[in-house]
Amino acid sequence: MRELSCFGDGAVAVAAAAASVSGRGALDRSLQAATTSVYRVALYSGREMMVRVTWTRSAAGAAGVAVGFDEGVSAPKTARRGGSQVVLQKRRGSRSIVTVAGTTVGVHWDTTDATYPSDSSPEPSGGYCLAVVADAELALLLGAGRTASELARRFGFRGSGYGSGAAPRGALVSRREQLRGAAAAHVTRCRFREGGAEHVVAVHYACGGAAGEGEVRVSIDGEKVAEVRRVGWSFRGNRAAVLADGEVVDVMWDVHDWWFGSRGGGGSAGAGAQFMVKARAEKEGRLWMADEAAARGQSPGGFFLHVQCYRR
Repeated sequence: MRELSCFGDGAVAVAAAAASVSGRGALDRSLQAATTSVYRVALYSGREMMVRVTWTRSAAGAAGVAVGFDEGVSAPKTARRGGSQVVLQKRRGSRSIVTVAGTTVGVHWDTTDATYPSDSSPEPSGGYCLAVVADAELALLLGAGRTASELARRFGFRGSGYGSGAAPRGALVSRREQLRGAAAAHVTRCRFREGGAEHVVAVHYACGGAAGEGEVRVSIDGEKVAEVRRVGWSFRGNRAAVLADGEVVDVMWDVHDWWFGSRGGGGSAGAGAQFMVKARAEKEGRLWMADEAAARGQSPGGFFLHVQCYRR
């Protein structure tokens, strides 16, 4: 797995730990876009599982989805249990596997009537259902509507409101969005805290004509939180920002590969510009919290958004 090189050893360790949770990796050449969301699921048995859902859109326009599972993500790397992944090749069906940790997991999905925000979007916005059952317990249910409600009742969801499709969603701990395009410009929405306000995050990167010119800009809810004009000299960096609702976030960018890859001196034309927004675990904490925890292989607290923009 390729890791991002940034700033100091502590920042690198924390970014690497977050990347291990978000499943960061280069976008496959056959794909036009991919979105990966990682959920922390607490089972009634007291055990915890990380469920990684990856929605993809191929260069030919075909949509796909894969589901991965990791257990013991808070353990040291030497003791961490391996993960398992299921690629869902049909629009509707069920699959069962036994993870390395011995958990029997069933995946049930239906994307037959899925709708998407656009033809290039990898993640559906409606008309779909994806359920994860761990040891006969409904652990995660994405989507809504009749199919979701039926699955909730079928697997005996004991929470309230299952008749309307409400069911365990898990805590969203990270999200990675990857896309190809001639220019690095992307807008997404996320919540930096469970139950918190929804924020609009926009990232932009443009090359200039002169050597060293170019611009990196990151805005949240229309307000610029990071801006660099001479990217050739500041292709990596970080900023801290306090949002209108009091949320404290750290913004990092690394456009080295994107910038130098187009100049023949290093990298490749397919390398990406990377933008990361990390919610601090504590408002008075240090930049990229919990260096010590990261050094032990643990994921840092706070929601982690990772956007990768690739050249075609």
